[in-house]
Amino acid sequence: MKHKPFLLTFAALAFCSAWPISSAFAAAQPIFWNALRPADQPKATVPLSGKAVSGPQGETLAWHGEEHPIELTGFVLPIDQDGDLVYEFMLVPWAGACSHMPSPPPNQLVRVVPEEPLHLARMYETVTVTGTLRPGLDQAQFFMIDGDRVLTYGYSINHAQVATVTATTDPDLLSLSPFGILPR
Repeated sequence: MKHKPFLLTFAALAFCSAWPISSAFAAAQPIFWNALRPADQPKATVPLSGKAVSGPQGETLAWHGEEHPIELTGFVLPIDQDGDLVYEFMLVPWAGACSHMPSPPPNQLVRVVPEEPLHLARMYETVTVTGTLRPGLDQAQFFMIDGDRVLTYGYSINHAQVATVTATTDPDLLSLSPFGILPR
């Protein structure tokens, strides 16, 4: 009985001291697309010719900070969709990526599984994804009007929070039409 006040005080101190630590982990670090590629790799550009570039490109993954959640803004390319509900998608650095032109390099593709299905208002909607970014080369298949396509991606985020955005400050994001020629 004489240890009860000590135990209550210890429990209160432990709870209060843990509070700031847990809230620090909840804050996501905003990153830009350039954090996902090595510094010596140039920014991915959209080839207007539609020809694929030969040889491996962008397979070196630069991000290895899996211990903290991040925020990354990009465009939605659905992989698993039913009507306007998207259950899995690729986050890409430019609108039109992968559909009618060569895909971005693997270190510029992020496979996202949202915590809740995303209501997609339009193709290539701009979103900010929050979650734990995990590096690792893998492949995903998605269906297009003209057939199936397999993409190699370098990163994934599971149980992601997804929010629609209208503006971003990331200099790597390109807003192009799906045809890769006409600015939006």
